[in-house]
Amino acid sequence: MAFSGMNSREKTIVVALGVVILVALVGIGILAAKLITSSKAPEITVAATSAAGAATPQATITMVATPSLTDVVQTTPQPISDKPVVVGRQESVGPGLPVMIANQPLHAGRRYRIEIKATDDSSVAIQGSWSQAATSASGKMALPEIKPFEGMTPFTINVDSPVAAPTLWSVSASAGPKDILAKSPSLVITVYDVTGVK
Repeated sequence: MAFSGMNSREKTIVVALGVVILVALVGIGILAAKLITSSKAPEITVAATSAAGAATPQATITMVATPSLTDVVQTTPQPISDKPVVVGRQESVGPGLPVMIANQPLHAGRRYRIEIKATDDSSVAIQGSWSQAATSASGKMALPEIKPFEGMTPFTINVDSPVAAPTLWSVSASAGPKDILAKSPSLVITVYDVTGVK
């Protein structure tokens, strides 16, 4: 059945499933890349040529290695505030469009909360999904479990690590208006560190 021949509920389900699959694949790919990447940064050598075709001296570009989340976890101080601290934020590119935050790094021993709200603070019916990727100190990897949700903005999700004492841990979330044909404001996903919050 063609996409144009679907009713609005079927289109919503197809879009939501597509976003969920994309988030899961991106999360697995990035986590796998971090696990197998060596600590040495790769080098790229560029051989430039002149207009006459003669080779000129080569330039070497050294790629900056992605910082290890293990090092960040060990050096990150405890929050000094009893208020939530923003660690990641993403806004949809326009009204009525979905929003996604992918692979937001998190730290061991912390508590987090995901909040989805409309930029104009209105109450909007939303649906979406969230997932986590984590590796424990023993090297055990927890595969992302996709957790769908639906509700009204502002919508919050409390996040706990899926493994004990993670060395690598990230969260991904996506959300969009429940009725994709309705006129809806832009949405924003914010990840808060709520460790010191009562």
